[in-house]
Amino acid sequence: MEQKEREKRRESLVAGLVGAFLGSLLGMACIIVVSQLGYVASLCGVVMAVCTLKGYELLGGALSRKGAAAGIITVVMTYVAYQIDCAIQVAVAAEVDVFLAFRNMGMLLKEGYLDTGAYWGGLVLLYLFTLLGAAPLIIAALRGDTEPGMPPEAVRVKVAEEAPSTCQYYPAHPTWMRTLRLSVFLPLLAVVLVIFLPLALALSGNSSALPVIASLVGGLAGMIGMCAAAFVLAGPSDAFRWIFVRQDGVLWRVQLNMLNMVDTYRFTQQRIRMSDVRWDKLTEGEQAQAKASIERAIRVLCTEGVLPGSALSRVVQCLPEPRLESENKWAWKISYQTQTPGVPPERGGRRVLQVAKAYPGLAPAVGTVPPEGPAPGRWGFGVAAVLMILLTAGGYMLGVALEKSGGTESGRPVRWTEPEITTQYQSMGVTFHLPGALVWTEEGSFADPETGMVYTVTVELGATEEMAVDALTEPIGEYRLRPDFDSFSFAYTNTDQDLVKLATKDRLSCLHNLITIRFTDGSTVESGVALAQDLFSTLVRVEVSGGSQVDEETMEHIVLYILEGMEFTGPTEENYQEMYHLGREEGYTLVGIALVPTPYEEDPFLRVPLPYGGEVTYLEDGGVLAQAHGLRIQARACWSPEGPQAIVEEAWAQVQAENRDLYQDGIFDSEYDAETDVATKQFSFWEGDEARISFLVAQPMRDEGRYRFMEVTYIPEEMDSDYPTLIQEFSHASDLYLPELEPF
Repeated sequence: MEQKEREKRRESLVAGLVGAFLGSLLGMACIIVVSQLGYVASLCGVVMAVCTLKGYELLGGALSRKGAAAGIITVVMTYVAYQIDCAIQVAVAAEVDVFLAFRNMGMLLKEGYLDTGAYWGGLVLLYLFTLLGAAPLIIAALRGDTEPGMPPEAVRVKVAEEAPSTCQYYPAHPTWMRTLRLSVFLPLLAVVLVIFLPLALALSGNSSALPVIASLVGGLAGMIGMCAAAFVLAGPSDAFRWIFVRQDGVLWRVQLNMLNMVDTYRFTQQRIRMSDVRWDKLTEGEQAQAKASIERAIRVLCTEGVLPGSALSRVVQCLPEPRLESENKWAWKISYQTQTPGVPPERGGRRVLQVAKAYPGLAPAVGTVPPEGPAPGRWGFGVAAVLMILLTAGGYMLGVALEKSGGTESGRPVRWTEPEITTQYQSMGVTFHLPGALVWTEEGSFADPETGMVYTVTVELGATEEMAVDALTEPIGEYRLRPDFDSFSFAYTNTDQDLVKLATKDRLSCLHNLITIRFTDGSTVESGVALAQDLFSTLVRVEVSGGSQVDEETMEHIVLYILEGMEFTGPTEENYQEMYHLGREEGYTLVGIALVPTPYEEDPFLRVPLPYGGEVTYLEDGGVLAQAHGLRIQARACWSPEGPQAIVEEAWAQVQAENRDLYQDGIFDSEYDAETDVATKQFSFWEGDEARISFLVAQPMRDEGRYRFMEVTYIPEEMDSDYPTLIQEFSHASDLYLPELEPF
């Protein structure tokens, strides 16, 4: 073990570069995988830096000034990873080979097929995070490159000839540097929280790309400078890592945690790698053992010819002939003599070391006075934090200004001025405000007699994002067959999303986009879709067409004005029956969603699932009836303070009053499940010559006493190939278990 400590750990540049390359491949994979999963891959720049430099250190043996050149590999491989990621996205969108897309990335940027702002902004963010991960490792390598010298010959001879003398120990005071630490890292924490805001916006996608990127660039640039300054200013605050020892007038510095990691010198079982061993946390017995280990290490260094640069000489460092160079309120800067074996003492150099004023009773050099109390804080560092926050805000404002100067906000058209006269139109719970005094046409559109423009508005419930994209691109196929078709373009080109967010007049969030269809005579058709993120997943499509006298920009502004001005009023007594739709927003293909009125003012409508594909009848008692694929459902909202059993018994009495041809052996007692508060009753009857099996069900709503009642009836002769799927979907939609009865 002692022999291993004497061996010098040598660095191999070639092996290190191979390790750096292999590590960069891991970082590259992280960047590409995270990006393809739809997350912000810039954060993986930290992973790239750590993997590359740690790969150099693992195979090269050490990371020094020479090894810091591996940073070049980090820069190159980060760029390659970013290019590959972009090429994959292009290949998927254009349905081409990835290698072809990679080779033509430059051409795509030059010709404007890719958004240059988003491309370069993403690359800058990736490099900033890469720098954030690489900086601590490179700084540590530059600091730790110099090998500690051996104790001078005079010290080694004196220790060898004399018996071990009593050492003086100077551990750091546990609280003397606390104020300094807080004064530096509290402002730094505030800066990190400020940086988190634009980062959260970037991850959520709720803000325009350019301002967020500009604020992140400004904030991260300032934060890197602040981190570098913080590590320098707060340097004395890590004094607890070392203990100073004076033996026979010679000063030694010992790194406690590293000494404890050497098996032959271990003095405590506190092998917690996430925190350092602290002198004030050791027991008296552990402190005594530590002193014995330190004195033995000093003897080994002075008598057994340990090679310079060995692990032990780095942990237990001799500081002969210390001399004061400078000092401030927090630390001394001293220099000490170094000597390399075989070099005359007069040719030995001197090295500079910072000693924190955190060690009671320690005067490291002639002319120094031992500290008498805690060091003051550096609260002026908070000014840098304020400047950093201003830099972040300035970056955001610059991004906003650049967007405005370009006439767009993430490619978004400028808002159109609201007209003085509008035509109000309502459809399926959505109120539209169309510009001008319009006239309803027989074709189901609105026409403006003054301009000749035609407005077509459609509303569909239960839509998905895929359906919205299909509705957006539908005009391309519709108009492309015309001989005068010229071209088309989308309104939003600065995003990789097909639909971008839009806030309507009533603050409802939607996903939307616009498309312009151009013809050779100069006329245009402007179409826009908006998918509301509401209870019904409402899809709205607005199309505006007109003569060549209306310019393209005006058409675009009008469509955006209509979409932004939408008001989602929801169901009313007049329109709730129109809102029956296939429940595609919930993943159903055979279950429709209908609304039935309730007697409750604060919750006037109840959603009920129904089999989709047949006629729907709204009943006079406020219920609804639908029949399709072998299943008939009648549903309504009920209220009963006596519980669901009373509702089921009342419904059973009504069945008997209807004089149905009941099958007595098929009538079962009512059942009640107290855990779910659901009551049911099964019975059979004849409907003409056909047998029927029905279930009466009362389920609770949100509030006590409110229930949804359904009569579920099986129609065997209508059971088709969709029947099994309908049973599964309806069971899920109604939160009931329906048995899949075979036709009988």
